[in-house]
Amino acid sequence: MTRPLAIAHRGYSARYPENTLEAYRAAIAAGADIVETDARLAADGVVVACHDPTLARLAGRDDAVADLPSDVLLAMPLAQGAITTLAEALATICPHRPALIDVKTQDLAIIDAIAATVSRAGAGDRVWIGVRDHRQAAEASRLIPGVNILAFLPEKADVEAFARAGARAFRVWEGDLGGEEAERLLARRPVWVTAGGPRTGRDAGDIDGATLSTIIAKAPQAVLVNDPTLLTAPSAAGAT
Repeated sequence: MTRPLAIAHRGYSARYPENTLEAYRAAIAAGADIVETDARLAADGVVVACHDPTLARLAGRDDAVADLPSDVLLAMPLAQGAITTLAEALATICPHRPALIDVKTQDLAIIDAIAATVSRAGAGDRVWIGVRDHRQAAEASRLIPGVNILAFLPEKADVEAFARAGARAFRVWEGDLGGEEAERLLARRPVWVTAGGPRTGRDAGDIDGATLSTIIAKAPQAVLVNDPTLLTAPSAAGAT
């Protein structure tokens, strides 16, 4: 089969509550090559698997994730699923697949906490750490020598600064494919594409098979999708 790597965005989030152990297990069962989990710091310094800065979407309340201790967050009743820790996510994912840790803030404290969590899990060779600031890439590389770094490139990013800091792959949005910067990057670096998101009219990770084929035609190394079976099923787009 010739296809990009299938990255399960927040787990198999097309069918299961995002960033939950259920979603991670389902992604593994669906054949995802790498399973993504988000990461934020709780008030007590524990890294939790949560995408949003507040609980508004998940729990209908305005509290910031960073303002609540992990025990409160883990016990929080949500519309679907439950918040988990990064340690639990890695324990679920890494015996079976590599994990992509999407670092949602740009401070160094969260990198220190993630590095400690990864080290305790013995998963340094089983994770990718995804960052949006090249200083975080350098810190992660210092704390976990040889760790895989994905640069979630911000607008007008200095690609070379991320590369010098240890980035081994570079994420672009689907909506930016076809632009000059993305085309130059595809010609020179390993590129991962997040389906959907800005300039597509779809939520991040959402895509159909026909549209996915247009991404695959650009020959990225990996695609982040909410439904990994779009890439892993025998009849999936790009399968040969």
